[in-house]
Amino acid sequence: MATIKKILSPKKEEAKKSASDALSSFLKTAHHYNDIVPKSKIISTGSLILDCDLKIRSGMVIRLVGKGGEVGKSSQAFVFAENYMKTMPNAKTLFIKAEGRLSEEQKKRSGLTFVTEVEGWETNTVFVVCSNVAEDIFDMINNVLRNGYENGEHICFIIDSMDGLILKDDLEKGIGGGGMVAGVPKLTKLFFRHLALPISHYDALGIMTGQYAAQIKIDTYAPSAPNQGSSSGGSAQQHQSDYVLDYQTVNQSDLILENENEKPHPFNNKIIGKYSRIKIQKSASNVSGQMYSVPIRKGAIGSKQLWVEKEITDLIVAFEIVKKSGSWLSFDEDTVEDARKNNIELKEKVQGLNGISKYLEENQPVYEFFYKKIKGLINCE
Repeated sequence: MATIKKILSPKKEEAKKSASDALSSFLKTAHHYNDIVPKSKIISTGSLILDCDLKIRSGMVIRLVGKGGEVGKSSQAFVFAENYMKTMPNAKTLFIKAEGRLSEEQKKRSGLTFVTEVEGWETNTVFVVCSNVAEDIFDMINNVLRNGYENGEHICFIIDSMDGLILKDDLEKGIGGGGMVAGVPKLTKLFFRHLALPISHYDALGIMTGQYAAQIKIDTYAPSAPNQGSSSGGSAQQHQSDYVLDYQTVNQSDLILENENEKPHPFNNKIIGKYSRIKIQKSASNVSGQMYSVPIRKGAIGSKQLWVEKEITDLIVAFEIVKKSGSWLSFDEDTVEDARKNNIELKEKVQGLNGISKYLEENQPVYEFFYKKIKGLINCE
């Protein structure tokens, strides 16, 4: 009996996929932000000196920490918000009042409009969220950023402060329930895991404030671990923030007085400002470790609190653009001649450093002339 052999058809080879094919499959099916391209616009700090070295952009997270009260963190946070809303189209701000502190005086100094009704949260206003439950706040921010982006809105948010937040589990345990020791580092990591990409791609701006926290050492002779900014929150804030600005304690030598040669007096020699000393603990522009002294004007509103005229005055002195004769100051001949070429006649003499600052404040062409001149001298692009 003859054997009938079954003829099998040749097996078709499956088409091989390339790395690009695999990547295309991921981009079609997975959750990602590749199709959202941020504009990364520059946001001014309000300070001439800081703007030269710090390139704050939309899509960043800025961490402000401080050793003590009234060192300038809150003022800077609101200046960032103001300048963000001036720079980005259809911009608004969220203020997370986690520590329960936002005085009427702070609101007035900021120069911003604060609202607590959603209907009133319009462009260039600040909505105050009175909550400190971390998970709820992070989810809320995430949804606001996404929906805002889809509606053509841009969002700046300020968390004041991360130390005031609490995990939902700890809240439910109650005061005597034994809160988690690592709560703040854990919620900080949670923050970045959920919000780092949305902040970056939706061109938002995140401001996180923090308090001073001393490191606990069992062995007093053991070397301290490096810490970018002496605040709680663990290493996540240090590594994942784009900038960390550490505000130093204000000393008497940091005060700006009516008469710089006399001691402060509540009536005879009033305090008209102070220098906010800021150490850059982390930067996206390679200036980590540098210290800056930024003059803050007392009684000013909004971004005017950062006293640019005083910054220019200090740099005029540093570059020896003025000559001193007693309490009077006169501009050098080259500067006077350069000003004339720009159709500006400078005063022959000005009394005291504060007199130069006032001269710049009251004469816009003179201010613009020196602003441009100083930027050139310090190689500020």
